[in-house]
Amino acid sequence: MPAISESEAADRLARGVETARPSDLPEIYSELFPDRPPTASPVASEIASHIRSGLEAEELVDLWNVVFPEDRHVWYDEEERAIHFNEKMVGYAD
Repeated sequence: MPAISESEAADRLARGVETARPSDLPEIYSELFPDRPPTASPVASEIASHIRSGLEAEELVDLWNVVFPEDRHVWYDEEERAIHFNEKMVGYAD
């Protein structure tokens, strides 16, 4: 049951952006700045710096799905102040 702190999540996302394919950067940029049109070629280091400067937990979760599309069930636990991912979903009883 992977769970990481907000700061660990921000660092992992920033490292993911720094190693992302250039063709993925416009989508990442658009997730962070939905009201701004993406620049011709967003710069990975600038996006990573923005991520490290402090995003809200909900923004981290939303961005996680863009940077790491293979991860599933990404959510934020307010009590633990941790981001969880790749957990098996427990069924609900009727």
